[in-house]
Amino acid sequence: MVKRCSWAANLVPLALGLAGCVAGTESATLGEAVSAPEDGDSDPGNDLRFVGGAAEAGAPPVWAPAQKSFLGTSVSAASRVYFTGYRGIVSEVFYPVLDTVNTVDLQFLVGDSAKTFVDEEKLQTYSVAQPDKRSMRWQVTTTNADHHWRITKNIFSDPGRNTLIQCVTFEALGDKNLGHFNLYLLHNPSMDNSGAGDTSRTLSLTAGGRKMLVASQDSRASALATSLPWRTASDGAAMVSNGFVGETDGWTDLLGGGADRTMDLRSDVASGGNVAQMGWIDLGTSTAKSASFTVVLGFGATETEAMTTASATLGDAVASLSAAYDSGWHGYTSALSTQGGTADDQYYLAAMSLKSIQDKSNGAMIAGMGTPWGETSGDSNSGGYHLVWPRDLFKFASALVTAGDTQTATSVVNYLFNTLQQTSDCGVAEYDAPGCPQGYSRVGRFPQNAWVSGWPYWQGTQMDEQAMPIVLAWRLGPSVYGPLWPKIKQTADYILEVGPWTQQERWEENSGYSPSTIAAEIAGLVCAATIARASGDTASAARYLAAADTWQQRVDRWTFTTTGYHGNGRYYLRINPSVRVNSGDGPGRYDPVSGPDAAITVTLGNGGGTHDQRYIVDGGFLELVRMGVKRPDDPSILDTLPEYDAILKRTLSGKGDAWFRYNYDGYGEKNDGSNYDGTGRGRLWPIFTAERGMFTIASTGVGSDGIPFLTAVKAFSTPEGFIPEQVWNASTNVTGWVVDTPPTVTPGTPTGSMNPLNWAMGEYISLLASIQAGKVVDIPSVVCDRYDACVVPPAAGEVGVALHVTASTVVGQHVYVTGNTAALGNWNTDLGIPVDPRSYPVWTNRVNLPASAGIQYKYYRKENGEVTWESLPNGGNRALTTPSSGTVTLNDTVIW
Repeated sequence: MVKRCSWAANLVPLALGLAGCVAGTESATLGEAVSAPEDGDSDPGNDLRFVGGAAEAGAPPVWAPAQKSFLGTSVSAASRVYFTGYRGIVSEVFYPVLDTVNTVDLQFLVGDSAKTFVDEEKLQTYSVAQPDKRSMRWQVTTTNADHHWRITKNIFSDPGRNTLIQCVTFEALGDKNLGHFNLYLLHNPSMDNSGAGDTSRTLSLTAGGRKMLVASQDSRASALATSLPWRTASDGAAMVSNGFVGETDGWTDLLGGGADRTMDLRSDVASGGNVAQMGWIDLGTSTAKSASFTVVLGFGATETEAMTTASATLGDAVASLSAAYDSGWHGYTSALSTQGGTADDQYYLAAMSLKSIQDKSNGAMIAGMGTPWGETSGDSNSGGYHLVWPRDLFKFASALVTAGDTQTATSVVNYLFNTLQQTSDCGVAEYDAPGCPQGYSRVGRFPQNAWVSGWPYWQGTQMDEQAMPIVLAWRLGPSVYGPLWPKIKQTADYILEVGPWTQQERWEENSGYSPSTIAAEIAGLVCAATIARASGDTASAARYLAAADTWQQRVDRWTFTTTGYHGNGRYYLRINPSVRVNSGDGPGRYDPVSGPDAAITVTLGNGGGTHDQRYIVDGGFLELVRMGVKRPDDPSILDTLPEYDAILKRTLSGKGDAWFRYNYDGYGEKNDGSNYDGTGRGRLWPIFTAERGMFTIASTGVGSDGIPFLTAVKAFSTPEGFIPEQVWNASTNVTGWVVDTPPTVTPGTPTGSMNPLNWAMGEYISLLASIQAGKVVDIPSVVCDRYDACVVPPAAGEVGVALHVTASTVVGQHVYVTGNTAALGNWNTDLGIPVDPRSYPVWTNRVNLPASAGIQYKYYRKENGEVTWESLPNGGNRALTTPSSGTVTLNDTVIW
């Protein structure tokens, strides 16, 4: 395994890193013509040329590792370049949208002039840091002390152009000088999101003659150039190469089997395969100890556009571009909430990382800038995590709202409903959609995931992803959700038609009744009802609340077992795999054909096997609290915590508590440490540590109780502050599922899945803010208020009224109150307020009513949708005159 070195080691002062932005800035003029590939070598015996090539030449392409050491983009919308780094080198670069990779890696090879060694930059000791903690500019230092060299780079993008900039200083250490070294620049393009089928050429602008390494496929082109010239051969030809990976590329030339550490291969064109480019940078034979220069990777729709863009950046005052890049990020971070002064550097890094993964073309945000286990994953996995998942998008867009960035979240909501939401019915079912160009679709539905354009990638339906966009729209308020109401209504209607059953739950593997999915659906319907009422559609609001209440009242009946295999046998299942009854018009049509105590089996994904539904647990039940559907002290929630912790929690020494997704999870590295390939062993996820921290705050109302969980999440982060999808566990047994970890890795450090996971970065923001607020900041208040799971302070002109009503009922009956004011539903029994039987026979809730007002109200009960009113003298109503301020407690007794 690769060892990660301390980020604090061997840092070079910023001025040294930026020195390369000043040297060698001569360039051709924008818009100049491009000359043809050059073929001026007079010694063909030392030059193998590869023009054209096999249909798919080169080794099978793979993506870069998913463990990123830096990432970023300019805040400016004028630049559509988004970059990442792995072990201090540039890895995936995306252009012009965040789902389209065009580079896999860009690094230096360092050799000595005597040709006794050649070092790969990415294999050396390195450190990565932000010189400015409020900017996504990165300073990288890579060193090989034994071979006496050091490279320092400042990496950022041009705010006004589609270029990536590296300001580089190469240093000779000890008694060495520049004349002792050969420096090569190696680039593996992956144009238009494909490592295969690329063309690589050496081209130059006619005026100025700067030679560039140009790659292209379809309407994507890149141009690699430096402010220093390339070395030349004795015939005056540039020492540059275009070859095929693993066959004729620069790495194979210098380091492959039998290589003599000498650049022997030079070629002007490699076409139709997995190409790589290399150029030998001319450091001269000087006795100087260092050289500073600029490396620019430009992009465009054509080779000419890419070259002229790169040349323009090289011709600019690149130090000024760096300052402008920083200034853009300063403007962004200065507008963020400081969370009462508790916001730390990792909070700002999380917010900037999330802003960096928002596409500038339409507001979409992707799950992660890379492909899990990318080094063993090729073109067949074209999506990786650089796709849009509505669930992930909700999580981190909501975190940005918490951070004070409502503008980004607003653009996300508009993207969701105006671009991603489907507008037609096509196909029989998921993965059965003949004749449907975009696959299965239904009016109002959001696809499982999609390209930035909105074109679906996978075809599944996940019902939490239908509800979450509605919750996000509600959180942003009337100015956002008002214009979108017709589309929000379509999605809410779709939830009623399909839910609470889901074709896939949040782990994207199984169908049935999932506590986490149902929690989101209930919250989505309650928020949709609020939006409907604000839009004057009380009929829709009534339908949504009637279903939401039924699902809230029955979620235990559907997903809480009392005959389980673990602990005392009482806990929420991960999922009840039953199908929906789906017949009739009453609430019973939402019921499953089998309950959570039935001996039915579920087959898990990723090689997890087939098990009785009661054997599999996960933390999805905590979403019932996070979404405001249940109180944190609900008996079923408390009953499940011991089994959840006993089975899935692990305490990592010196770091803290972490949890597995579920028992028998196969999504992770294999027991021998090799990469996931469709089967493996799921590892520990830091997002569950954050989720548990917020549950703890919800339970106690004490923000500081979340601090140990925040500390653990920080401990699971990389030295740069990125929070991974998964971290290594110590070898363990999870209900018979052996999850071993090789001795070469450290428990609590990132695995090869995805780092950072944007969902996890968002949860850091949410947890820190909840600690400061003393409450979970993103629980939808309109949901928890309805289900007596929180106290919402009265608005101006309102008073709080506490309801305590003694009423006898039988199982299946639920008590409500309605009255002559909107807060009580205006006598509509589907808009009335449910009261909670937590202290049965006393039912409780709290409602904010108009101050100084005469209120008439009445209780009723529901059973399978049927309404029975309480019996009052003369069939009248109850009366209340609210005070001008303060609170009121009602102690009523109902007779049926």
